[in-house]
Amino acid sequence: MAGELQGVIPLSPAMLAFVPVVRGYMRDMAELNRLIAGQETGDRFIAGAVLEAVARFNGTPHFTSYAFEDLLAYNQHHLLLRMTVQTVLESVGLLQTRNHINYSNGGINVGVNDKTPLIQSWLQLYAAYNDQMITRTKVALNIGGILGVGNVGVHSEYWAINATYMSY
Repeated sequence: MAGELQGVIPLSPAMLAFVPVVRGYMRDMAELNRLIAGQETGDRFIAGAVLEAVARFNGTPHFTSYAFEDLLAYNQHHLLLRMTVQTVLESVGLLQTRNHINYSNGGINVGVNDKTPLIQSWLQLYAAYNDQMITRTKVALNIGGILGVGNVGVHSEYWAINATYMSY
């Protein structure tokens, strides 16, 4: 996997460890894919979807600037996983839609790549959950910032007057 991703996407040990977690969650393994040979989504694309998930997190109001490792440090593994899966499903859905064809011969109708409605229903589920969790997470991070988590916070007027909270 590292060779496939090397030089294409900024790598970190955390990213290299996260890609197989996403693949395992999606059950995208050769032995489980009955209709296609091998894996449906490559490691490089999953890593790109992780970066897209982080960009989506940072780009939704309230605008933030967290890196992948920052979100892991704040225990947002599950949210990152679900946002990454949403990005992968969006891409798979576009591919299915683009390659969809109905074939009819002798009264038998067959649809090829006709999974778009199924993928859309999964996307609605993931999008609703992810939007709600992004909002909750950002509110929690903002409250944590106000309360001084991570050496950031809002000081009271006593700090301005006394320059410290310490009692002597």
